[in-house]
Amino acid sequence: MDFSIYQSVEMFCPNCGHKITGYLSEDGALRIMCDRCKVVIYSKRKNVKEFNIKVTNPYAIKGVG
Repeated sequence: MDFSIYQSVEMFCPNCGHKITGYLSEDGALRIMCDRCKVVIYSKRKNVKEFNIKVTNPYAIKGVG
């Protein structure tokens, strides 16, 4: 497997502000979990000027809390 094709991406967690590092997949999407607050971040570029970020909490249980 050739790891030279993967590009590393550094960003701050939009939930807690912790600096996280991940790698883009073959389709150009970034899927990463924050070490501090455990939210899952999905990011993909739509075009040159804009990209989507989706933040989800996998541990949130509906109806609890």
